[in-house]
Amino acid sequence: MMPSIKYYIQSICVLLLCFSCVEEIPLESESEITNYLVIEATITDQLVKQRVQLSRTYGLEEEGPQPESNATINVNVSNGVEYEFEETNPGIYESISEFRALEDLDYSMQIITNSGTVYNSELEKLTPVSPINNLYVERGFDENGLEGVSIFVDTFNSDENSLNYRYEYEETYKIIAPLYSPQELVILNDDFDYPPNFFAGDTVEDIMDFFFLLQNRPEQEQICYNTVLSDEIILASTEELTNNDIDKFRVRFIGRNNYIMSHRYSILVRQYVQSQEAFEYYRTLSDFSLSESVFSENQLGFLEGNVFSVSNPDEKVIGLFQVSSVSEERVYFNYSDLFPGEVLPPYANSCDDFFTPILLKEDFFHNIIGSPVIDMLNQGFQFYDLTLSMDFNPFSVTPYVLVLESCGDCTVLGENVVPDFWEE
Repeated sequence: MMPSIKYYIQSICVLLLCFSCVEEIPLESESEITNYLVIEATITDQLVKQRVQLSRTYGLEEEGPQPESNATINVNVSNGVEYEFEETNPGIYESISEFRALEDLDYSMQIITNSGTVYNSELEKLTPVSPINNLYVERGFDENGLEGVSIFVDTFNSDENSLNYRYEYEETYKIIAPLYSPQELVILNDDFDYPPNFFAGDTVEDIMDFFFLLQNRPEQEQICYNTVLSDEIILASTEELTNNDIDKFRVRFIGRNNYIMSHRYSILVRQYVQSQEAFEYYRTLSDFSLSESVFSENQLGFLEGNVFSVSNPDEKVIGLFQVSSVSEERVYFNYSDLFPGEVLPPYANSCDDFFTPILLKEDFFHNIIGSPVIDMLNQGFQFYDLTLSMDFNPFSVTPYVLVLESCGDCTVLGENVVPDFWEE
């Protein structure tokens, strides 16, 4: 799974950044620089449906990158095998069959867009295999003195040559709504207005039953799980190391007050062995603090990869086709494992407030014109409890205690289905 990548064009100036040189080029209008093809393609040695993502860069007035749909994509292998891709979502292409990259073979990619423009990649070989030897967590401090938890990687390189690595991660964490009720308040009627005598002779309880149904939730919404993909470039290299090993390399740091590790936390780390060209490509992005974005608010230039236009050699193409060996490991921990007996981090939102809206509101002529309870439920507030109010006036009684949506419903922050891989 690829992390989502955002592309943002700054219309002030463009620099052409190549691996061999950095050259200034003339200013271009936004219309001239907002139609570049952007390619994300990493073929790995895992037996999966491989994935390619295509999009077009976009301008300041546009909402986001435009998916490049209806393209034809093939990955060709030097042994004569060809793998076809199909579009599964706008701009997302997956190989029709599962395959994995093999050693000592050359791989190339061809893209033909819906308009007939042909793009080819340079030939690439699978990078050397170098598995993760150890993935572990430690309590400690970061470079800024912030206390928290570090996730470290150890990799022992049996290759006599130095290797370059890029890391991605998927973190999944358990969420427990702190002000959860197994019951929910369902609106039955909200067809206002009603005349003054509409509820003549009815008790407050009768009026409550007319507007609301208090029932058990059809599914639990107290415990959820959320998965977040890394959105930063994480690089390591053994080039300047004496023993060619990656030792105690920090992939992730989580401050101790981050709610994502309040209960149980898991991280899946992927280690890609990079070619020198791919490593330089990502290092250039990292130097520009682009968080794996080819274009962002901080972007000062244009970056070329190893894909080129056959139809128009002068056309600029962004992105990289790479064939990488990959290793992945997962680790779990509870907050109490590293901070035994200590107070949990604060929840994602403050849940200190409780709300008790009045049941009904009326106008100057005593017409019933609405319900603050209904208004708050429509805004997402959650039922928490019944009050002990003895007020018998529907225009002043506050029968329900409500809480903020995220405090009473974890599905605001995650999914209430346990992930297949999850372990307690």
